[in-house]
Amino acid sequence: MALTISKEFWEDMKWGREHYGELQKQYKNMWVAIVARKVVSYGKDGTKVREEAARLTGRKEIYMTFVESGVAIY
Repeated sequence: MALTISKEFWEDMKWGREHYGELQKQYKNMWVAIVARKVVSYGKDGTKVREEAARLTGRKEIYMTFVESGVAIY
């Protein structure tokens, strides 16, 4: 059985990537949940962020990304 991801999820992922620089200014070192091309939940605990986003939106497929501060030493 193939897993199908909704068009909305892909649109939210694209939006998140396109606006990553803006997200870095406001949500450094936090998880953000994006639904309908906007941040609906954010915080340090990814599980809580996902749960809140699902509760607020009623969606099961939620695009989440961790927004790094941009300061990293490798």
